[in-house]
Amino acid sequence: MITSFKPTFSFTSKDGKELVKRDITLADDTATSLNVALWGERAQQADSVFEGNPVVCLKGVQVKEWQGGRAGSLMESGVMQLGSDLPDALRLKKWWEAEGSSTSLTSLSLSGDGLVDLRTLQSKAVPCTVELVGAVVNFKPTFSFTSKDGKELTKREITIGDYTGMSMTITLWGDRAKQDDSFFSNSPVIGIRGVMVKEWNGGRSGSLLEAGSLVFSPTTSEAQKVREWWASGGSTQSLTQLSQDGPGGGGGAAVSANIHTIADMRRAADCVGSSPEMYSIVCRLALVQTKKQGETQPLSYKACQEPQAGSGRPCNRRVGEDGFCAACDRVGKAAPRLNLRCRYSDATDSAWLTTFHEAAQKVLRMTAGKVTEVEDAEGRDNLEAMIRQTYFDTPFHITVRAKLDTYQGEPRPNTCCLDARPVSRTAHGRTMLGEIKDMLAKSSELVVV
Repeated sequence: MITSFKPTFSFTSKDGKELVKRDITLADDTATSLNVALWGERAQQADSVFEGNPVVCLKGVQVKEWQGGRAGSLMESGVMQLGSDLPDALRLKKWWEAEGSSTSLTSLSLSGDGLVDLRTLQSKAVPCTVELVGAVVNFKPTFSFTSKDGKELTKREITIGDYTGMSMTITLWGDRAKQDDSFFSNSPVIGIRGVMVKEWNGGRSGSLLEAGSLVFSPTTSEAQKVREWWASGGSTQSLTQLSQDGPGGGGGAAVSANIHTIADMRRAADCVGSSPEMYSIVCRLALVQTKKQGETQPLSYKACQEPQAGSGRPCNRRVGEDGFCAACDRVGKAAPRLNLRCRYSDATDSAWLTTFHEAAQKVLRMTAGKVTEVEDAEGRDNLEAMIRQTYFDTPFHITVRAKLDTYQGEPRPNTCCLDARPVSRTAHGRTMLGEIKDMLAKSSELVVV
C-alpha cells in the first residue's frame, strides 16, 4: 500500500544531469514500511495516481543503508504496476481497511526507539530517533535561509505536548514546514515519526528527518489518549518544557512539585545551588516597572532577526538605533522584543521578576509590535494606561527559573519568568478541591491525646 507520497523534486546531479524524483512510503500487512524513490516519468505522474492508498507492485527496487535505516530506489529497468487486480491486492486492501490505516508502522527507513511519550524521552540517552504523538500547543511562522553550503532551506518550529504534562519543540523542514498555518492552528493532534532528538541550549529539541513522516489527526489509540487529555484539561495545563528557546539555559529542568506559592518560591530561590531550578506558580500581574529613578524605563528593544550560521535561528541580539548588529557585523532585519520588570502577587507574597519576550506578551495581552505601535502613535501615557488595565485582572500559571549568578563579585540568586499562561478557573478549582480533600484526610488522621 502507498501510505504517503511527496511532491516531485527536480535537481541537477553532480555530472550535470537534470533529474526528477518523488519519494513514496510503502507498507504491507507485516505493519512495516519502507521509503522508495521513484525517478523520471514514474515520479512525474499526477498526484492523483498516488492518492487514496492504492496497492502497487514494484520490481527492481535497490535497497541500501541510509541515515541509519534502509531506503529503496526503483531502478530504471524496474517495473511499477498500480491496480486492484494485482496478486495479494485484495488481502492488503482488507488489512488496510480493517486495521492497517490506524496501525503504528515500524519503518525500515528509520533507525529509532519507536513510540515514546515525552516524559520517557526526558530521561533517554541522546541523540536518539523516536516516534511521538502529541497536540500542537504552539507553532512559529516559516523561516527561510541559506545554509553554509549555499542551499536554500525553509524551516518551521512547532511545540507539541502530551498527557505526561511535558512539551518539546520540533523543527520541520521543506514542504512540511511550508504547509499553511491553518494545518497547525487549533491544536491538532499529530503523529510524527523519525524525530532526531538532541541536547540544545540546556534543553532537548527535535528535528524531523527527511525519511520521517508527519500525520495530522491520526486514529491510533495513543492519539486518542492525547485527544482525551487535551479535552479534559490539557489545553489549560502548565506544561514542563523540554526545549529552551528563550534567553539562557535550563529549559529542560524539571519543575519542582513542592513550590506552589510566591512565598515558597522566594524561600527556595534563596537556597538555589549551581543547577537552575524551575517553579510553576499561580499568581497575578500586580505592576510593571515603567520608570527607574524617575526616568522612563524602555519596555522593548530592537533585536536582530538575521539567521545564525549553522543553526538558522534568529540572532536576537540587541541592535543599535541605526539597526546595526555587532554580532552579525551588519545592518539587517530587526523586530521589537519585550523585556519587562514585573511584580507578581498571590495570597502569600509578591516578587519582582524579569519577564522575557514570550511571557511578557502574554501577561500584557499585547504583542511587542502592538506595544511599540501604541507608544509611537498614541504616546507613552496611553500605553501605560493600557498596561494598568491588566493589573490583577487574570490569574496566570507562570514558569519561574531560579539560578545562582554573580553580582559585583558576590553570588546572588537570579529569578526570571520564562512563560505565562492564563489559568483555567475550572481546572484550577478542581486542583484546589483536591488539595482541600488531602488536607481534610490528613487532619482526620490526627489523634488528639
